[in-house]
Amino acid sequence: MRAICHIGHHKTGTTSLQAFLSCNSPSLLKAGILYPWVESQGAAFAVASAAGRLDPPEVLPINIREAHNALAFRMLADSVESWKVPPYHTDLPHSRQMLLALNNQIEAIRPDHVVLCSEVMSQFGKVAKGQISRLRGIGLVGADEITIWCTLRRPDEQLVSWHGQQIRFGQAPAPLSDSENGLNLNWLHFDYRGVLEPWLDEIPEAKIVLRPYAETLAEGGSVKDFLKHAGIQFPKQLRPVPRMNVSLKPAVLTLMREANLTLSRPAARELAQVLPSLTERYSLAGSSEVELLGQRSRDRLLKSFLPIHDWLSEMSGRQAFFTDLDEMSRCRPIPEREALRQLLDQISPDLFTHMEHAEVGEFIAGLCSTFRP
Repeated sequence: MRAICHIGHHKTGTTSLQAFLSCNSPSLLKAGILYPWVESQGAAFAVASAAGRLDPPEVLPINIREAHNALAFRMLADSVESWKVPPYHTDLPHSRQMLLALNNQIEAIRPDHVVLCSEVMSQFGKVAKGQISRLRGIGLVGADEITIWCTLRRPDEQLVSWHGQQIRFGQAPAPLSDSENGLNLNWLHFDYRGVLEPWLDEIPEAKIVLRPYAETLAEGGSVKDFLKHAGIQFPKQLRPVPRMNVSLKPAVLTLMREANLTLSRPAARELAQVLPSLTERYSLAGSSEVELLGQRSRDRLLKSFLPIHDWLSEMSGRQAFFTDLDEMSRCRPIPEREALRQLLDQISPDLFTHMEHAEVGEFIAGLCSTFRP
């Protein structure tokens, strides 16, 4: 029996892959592929599906869809004082019970393959190394072979993408162009060796699969890439799922960051809910055109990443893991604040005058009239 632990990385399509695997888990199980549940809602779904009493919806509740994120969050919260389970994962049992649920399914079913998919598990190596051996020793104790799978983006693109994710979470992180305060070179979004090496230390018998994100995109995305390269005979006619966690244009994210800095939390959240749909038809530059880092940050990133890249290349058996590494030092043509001005030139403050929080309309009107690149 082979277990694949897909530990992300963040912003490489794991949300879409989780949605696909969870939605198709009944069909996968009939083919000997277990995408296990870890709490009672998932157990109820599995029983109802097995009894033929449930037609899975296109997108399942998050405790079922992102079951292994829920497990990872609970493991971290139970072992690291500063960690809390996010409020969208509700009613989770203790992590030991979740791990035993995983192991009990393996023992009862004896599948050919077990697939775990959780970008949150990429935190283990940097935050709580012992949770890796705990996962192996309780949850995956019956596995004969373990594969650690990780898809990695070039660090400049990864940092830009995660910067946008922080903004979507309601945060206002320091600009990435601030090469001191905006960059954290100890982050798991940059220190890929620090993410991966503890997994190999704690599970030395594991096989490691490292995928450059550019190759994943070339295969058609995370789902198609996994189906092709996982070494599993998947059944035919699995249900497709919609794209999940779709990225927003840089100017929209920059405006949301300004809102997170300026507005009350409820007002900023209200703006974030309507802004993407309001601006989807605007002519806005994409992430490949807008510069969020700046030359100083890019030069610092490249210099610091070279030894990590050498390690990745050696571990993956590639001459160069990222074949376009020199692109890290090249600035994009449109400055971030110029992209924001382009958005403000197309937006109408009148669209926001009837919102619940009047400060939203005032904020947009003020930016449109006073902001300069």
